[in-house]
Amino acid sequence: MAKAKKPRKILLKQKIMRNVIIALIPCMAASVYFFGWRSAAVIAVSVTAAFLTEFLFNLRSKEPVSEAVFVSGIIYALILPPTVPWHVVVIGIAFAILFGKMVFGGFGRNIFNPAMVGRAFVYISFPVAMTASWSPASSFPWGALGQWTTATPDLITSASPMGLLKQGLTEAPRLLDLLIGNIAGTMGVTSVIAILIGGIYLIATRTANWKIVVMTIGTYALANLAADLAGMPNAPGALVAVMGGGFLFGAFFMATDPVSAPKTLGAQLVYGAIIASSTFVIRNFSVFNGGLMFSILLANMFAPILDHVFKHTQKKKKERLATGGVNG
Repeated sequence: MAKAKKPRKILLKQKIMRNVIIALIPCMAASVYFFGWRSAAVIAVSVTAAFLTEFLFNLRSKEPVSEAVFVSGIIYALILPPTVPWHVVVIGIAFAILFGKMVFGGFGRNIFNPAMVGRAFVYISFPVAMTASWSPASSFPWGALGQWTTATPDLITSASPMGLLKQGLTEAPRLLDLLIGNIAGTMGVTSVIAILIGGIYLIATRTANWKIVVMTIGTYALANLAADLAGMPNAPGALVAVMGGGFLFGAFFMATDPVSAPKTLGAQLVYGAIIASSTFVIRNFSVFNGGLMFSILLANMFAPILDHVFKHTQKKKKERLATGGVNG
């Protein structure tokens, strides 16, 4: 009698990825509160497209879909403008999963953060959709909970507050607005409170590496403080720079990606410094406002070699100590 075939396992459960999803809930809630229920729909479309892309790619190999794909789908959606067209959502996340993850062999083998790969692709391919219009955030007490979207023809702005500040066209946003999230921007990263709630959960559950977070934020704050003290034109200052433009979201949720980030302590510190310094240079001295996005991808590229260098250095140090002990 022939053995019955086991049904194909559809989903690979990953507790660490579930922790990230839980940590993202405050940012998802904030996106709906400030920009309307269209934000929830964007997240749903992104996650569905991400799942289907990985599922179809794995049909032949019969490998299960990793829970990490939901994290990529959510993060990618949260770093898009509230007015993003639907085709940009789908194209970007499909590209992210295919070329940021699956071509490297799937989960655990990707060099780059998939969500950042998708964001960079649509940022370059659809510049008007990604940078030309920003809908305003709705205000307290009910926010946009009774709205599909806050975007209307007479309320859409031509640039984000941080983009206008860089051009010298406006003053720095109020710290209170940055803290609460009551400013225009990518839909899930305007509220520092929501980001910190999720970020603290990540660190408390040991899901994110706190050393990378501290090094990234600390280096960036110091660079912007120095620029402000030196009188650099349109310098936002340390607090505004760290709290604005989704920097904290990137530091907690993307720089700490367990697959694309380095594993050794020394490499993690250099990695955080690369992200921070590159972001500072790109945001202040280039035409791009998306400095953090390019910086994380750049640091991802160096993560394997950084790990190799520090592991090799540690090995040589141990060998010298062992040799010295024998000789002594």
